[in-house]
Amino acid sequence: MEPENEARALEQAEALYSEAVHETPPNRTKLDNLVDLLCDHPQLLYKTFFTKAHEAASIVVDVWHGTGDMNADDNLSILTPPAAWGWTVMEETICHPPPPEILETRYPQLAKQFLELAGRTLDHTDSTPGLIVRRAVQSLTRFWPEIINACISLKTTNPVWKELYEATLRLAGVLSLMTERSDDPALQMHLVKFLETEATIFTSLPKPVASQRGTLNLDMLPDKHAYIVKADLARRGELARQQLVRLLPSSDHMRLCNTSFITAIINSIVYLMNLRPQFCQELLERLTNWYAVINSSEQTMTHLQLVIISKTLRIALLHLYTRRYMGAYSEVLEHTLDTLGGPEWIRWQEQQTRERERRQRQRARERELAPRQQVPDEGPHTARWVPAPEEGQEELAYQPAPGADADFGVPPPPDMAGQKRSTRGDAADDDEDEEKQMQLLEESAKRVKLEEDKGAPALPALSPEEEQRRLERQQKALADDKDIEADMQATLLATKQFELPAMDVMTPDMRQEHVMVAIRRVVDGSQKLRDFIEHKRILQGATTTPAAAGEQHTQVLPNGLSTNSKVLEDSMVMLVRLVSHCYIMAFEDCRASGTAGNMGQSTQWNEMHKCVERILQTIIEAPR
Repeated sequence: MEPENEARALEQAEALYSEAVHETPPNRTKLDNLVDLLCDHPQLLYKTFFTKAHEAASIVVDVWHGTGDMNADDNLSILTPPAAWGWTVMEETICHPPPPEILETRYPQLAKQFLELAGRTLDHTDSTPGLIVRRAVQSLTRFWPEIINACISLKTTNPVWKELYEATLRLAGVLSLMTERSDDPALQMHLVKFLETEATIFTSLPKPVASQRGTLNLDMLPDKHAYIVKADLARRGELARQQLVRLLPSSDHMRLCNTSFITAIINSIVYLMNLRPQFCQELLERLTNWYAVINSSEQTMTHLQLVIISKTLRIALLHLYTRRYMGAYSEVLEHTLDTLGGPEWIRWQEQQTRERERRQRQRARERELAPRQQVPDEGPHTARWVPAPEEGQEELAYQPAPGADADFGVPPPPDMAGQKRSTRGDAADDDEDEEKQMQLLEESAKRVKLEEDKGAPALPALSPEEEQRRLERQQKALADDKDIEADMQATLLATKQFELPAMDVMTPDMRQEHVMVAIRRVVDGSQKLRDFIEHKRILQGATTTPAAAGEQHTQVLPNGLSTNSKVLEDSMVMLVRLVSHCYIMAFEDCRASGTAGNMGQSTQWNEMHKCVERILQTIIEAPR
């Protein structure tokens, strides 16, 4: 920072601090604004304001209060806000990596002052405001991993770092003892956070690594260090994990039965399972056993407390279950959530069921639209249609486990680790061009050529005249079918892919010509589609013999359907595409000319709308 800017920021910070502390009571908003200003200019923290913060926080340590003396209470209400601000400033100063030029010089001195004040505060918790004690615990919780990181990263023999580590280790032991003795729910919530931190940083990462959050862990500690004993810290992590569960109140241990405190412990335990999944089964078993005991004892907690705790536990475990790296523990989590029940778990299962069904329909649709290749069968004159596998989809035999369709729960098998479950494109059917859609329509038409249903019951024998007429109708229909397919093939070759021209650079006459061409495409296309569908209906009637007068015989098609529904579906998609392209051209024409379009009075628009109505009516009336 330039000297001029630093001097200006220092002047502004001094003025803001003076205004805040000279109000009665001190202005907390201005003190918070001062913290933000100092965080933007961290040089001021190390040079000036750490000292001010230390002095403000030291005043209220071991202050005699709570005796009913009005003057003492008034003084305490004036001194406490600056003291809380002081702890915030000291925390922002020493709980962030300092610049290199300060790390070896100024920083150890500031950390030593901070630890000395924290020790005095913890030694006089009964005569120090509770807010200040909680801020001291919070600051120590953040400082604990920072000092360890500094000690293992610095290659120095300066004994001051050993002193800082040993002082922090002593205070950590004091906090561990406080968790067993304190009856203050607000303070206990900060102590729970301290235990959660120790249980996290003093344990190894899961193997394989499930969640690398960049935080300190036991694997980062060297096996041999000048003054850090790795085994001692590992024991601290184990004790912290056990202590978290022991803090949960029960009928035999009713020292603290506060709803906020209990929910804080539950969230910390579940969060620990999230960061260290290797302890999931152990912690989950103890947590559910505790819940079963307190839920069966009406004297332990009130009904409202049980409702709040049950909901907190259900939501926390559901969020844990949805982590994809918790797959190894999905079964035990599912069993626990089934036992707990609750609307959240039921809604989530229903949502997953709907999503799974949607994906199955989508995959079925993709298989139907996939290119087909003809593979010779064992017989000399038989052939079957099989879908051509897409590139990278040879391993599609693997499917997610039930309830884990959205990448939840079960991880991929070892041979597919690191691969996507599907390599198909993300483009939807609406992104296909007209040429591809016409190809799909033609292939669908081929796949629905009617064959005799070998499994159908035998029909009554026909007279020679009826058999002759049936054969003539069938031959004529098959001949017409070839003509229709040839016509569709010619149309396919003559139909170019739709491209939106640059309407802004065209003259009005050219734009109008493009719109008319688009309208004609809709008219011609809808008429051909209508003729094609009607032809398929005639073909079905020609190759199907009624069982009796007035009855319709359902013909089973080779693709497994009972009608030409696939042709109808592709025809509808083709029609929608043609109409959409036409409206796009009309809209671009109106936008380029700056006028509002009018489709009601034009003869061409009326003709197109009538053609579209007729083809829609044909599709609707076609047999399914």
